[in-house]
Order: sequence, then C-alpha cells, then structure tokens
Amino acid sequence: MNIQIYAIASKSTDWFEQSFSIYQKRLPAHINLKLTKIPLAYRSKKSPIETAVKKEGELLLTRINSKDTLIVLDESGKTLSTKDFSDWMDQWLLHSINPILAIGGPDGFSNAVHQRANKHLSLSKMTLPHALVPIILAEQIYRAWTILNGQPYHRS
Repeated sequence: MNIQIYAIASKSTDWFEQSFSIYQKRLPAHINLKLTKIPLAYRSKKSPIETAVKKEGELLLTRINSKDTLIVLDESGKTLSTKDFSDWMDQWLLHSINPILAIGGPDGFSNAVHQRANKHLSLSKMTLPHALVPIILAEQIYRAWTILNGQPYHRS
C-alpha cells in the first residue's frame, strides 16, 4: 500500500526530516509512506490571498488522478479517534486503496480541492504548527498499523 502525504509548505528543516523518517522507517515494507511538498504560492500585500490558494490547489490537483482517494486535512473535517483511524487504514488495506492525505497551506484549500476531496479529516480542534502535521500523521499511520497487528505500541 502506498500512502502519499502532500503538504503545501515552505522548505523543511533537518529536525523535521529526521522526525518524519522515524515513523516512515518503522512501517513494514508493504506500507510505503511518502511525503511530497508543494511550494507555497507567492503572497503579497497587493494580491488577494484567494489567488495564492487557488494556485496551490491547482498544483495539488495536477498530482491526483480520478481514482485516487483524497483525504483533505481541514479544521472542519471529521475528528477520529486513533482506533477509528486504524479502521480507515484497515479498509485501505482490504480494498487496495492508496490514500492521499493533503495538508493545506496557511490559508487552507481552494473550493476546487474541497469539492474533489473524498473525505475531510481534522487532527484537532486546536491549531497545530504546520511543520508538525506531517509528523503527527506519520506517527498516527504507524500507530494505526500497530493496532491492526496487535502490537503493544498503542496502549489504551
């Protein structure tokens, strides 16, 4: 199974790369977790934010085909428990679904991206640091896998 995370973001740092790779490496070989960064669109005081958001959305949508399952992270999305998230992952495995999880830029997603999304997911009602979201997702994917395999990493 391939799990793709697309993040509309600026450049990354060493601590980010190291933190993300910890969970990426813990996953078994049959689960390929990949992160792709889409550059932020240029913003200025003179241009409307909607223009940048629309451009970011276009860049994201060009990477997604009609058969892909797009899960957009959004503050108004569905909030899941870790167990419920592992149930989603179980369905991905059972039905050979390769999900795409999309993390928006600082101003969110365009209407076109929201309309294309198969699901909307919220990690928290709180505002999280943008650089931590892919790491949190990677950890939750790893945790979901351990739940599905009865490993002791997740204790609740």
